[in-house]
Amino acid sequence: MRSPFRLRRVAAAAAVALGTVLTGTLLTGPALAAPAAAEEIPEFSHEDCPALPDGAVPGYWLCNAVVVSGGEFSFGSFEQQIETPMRLVYANGFDAETFEETAILASFESEWMTVQEGIFGDPFVTAVYAKPEAVDLDLVNGNVQLDLKVRLKNPLLGRHCTIGTDDDPIELDLTIGTTNPPPPNEPISGSPPVDVSTDPWVVKTTLVDNAFAVPGADDCGIADSANWLVDLIAGLPSAAGGNTAIFEQYVAAKSYTDL
Repeated sequence: MRSPFRLRRVAAAAAVALGTVLTGTLLTGPALAAPAAAEEIPEFSHEDCPALPDGAVPGYWLCNAVVVSGGEFSFGSFEQQIETPMRLVYANGFDAETFEETAILASFESEWMTVQEGIFGDPFVTAVYAKPEAVDLDLVNGNVQLDLKVRLKNPLLGRHCTIGTDDDPIELDLTIGTTNPPPPNEPISGSPPVDVSTDPWVVKTTLVDNAFAVPGADDCGIADSANWLVDLIAGLPSAAGGNTAIFEQYVAAKSYTDL
C-alpha cells in the first residue's frame, strides 16, 4: 500500500477540489506547481469528515476541507462576486482492489449574498438575497461535478424559493483546465494546485466552468405564483454559454489514517 503522504501528493497532482476540491488517481498525475510565496491561509475543520463505506481501506481515502475564498458565480442577469467564503467537506477514495474512485459529500456552508438591491434602498422588503446549497458532488476524469441549487430570500418569495432543485440542479463541471463553452462565452482556464502550507498540508487552486445551463425558479411565492417574476428579473432559464463559475479555493486534505 502506498503511504498516506504519497497518496495525498498524487491526489493533489491529478486534480482539485468546490470547486472545489481535490481528486486524483493512485497511478499517474501531472507534477505539482512550485510552492507559492507565504500567504495568509484560512482555517480549516475536518470535524465533518464522513464515515467511510464498509470495507474501505483508510490509507486510500482523503478527507478534504475546502474554502472557496473568492471568484465569481454569475448566471442569467445576476453577476455575483464571491466575497464571503463557501466551505465544503467531502471524502474521496479508491477501492483497494479495483482503484475505482468514490466521493462522499459531507457538508456545504455558505452565507447569504445580496443579488438585488432594495428598490428604495431598504435591505428587507424589496432586496433579494441568495445562498448556494449543494445537492451532490462527484469526481469524474479529474473534474469536480458539483450540483447546486440557489436559495432566494425575500418576504414576497416565501421560504422555499430556489433556482434549481434537487431533481433539476445547476450542474457544474469544474476544471483546472480550459473550458469549451458555447457562445457567447469564450474559453477560460483554471489553475493547477500549488502547495501553500505543509503544516497543515494545503493547496491553492482555481476551478472554472462557463459551459453550464441554469434552470428557472421553483416554489417562489404562493403556489409558484412568483416563479415568473424571479425568472424575469434573473434572466432565467439561462442557456449554456451565458453563465460563469470561478472558484478560487484552498484545500486541506488529510488521510483517514491521520484523522
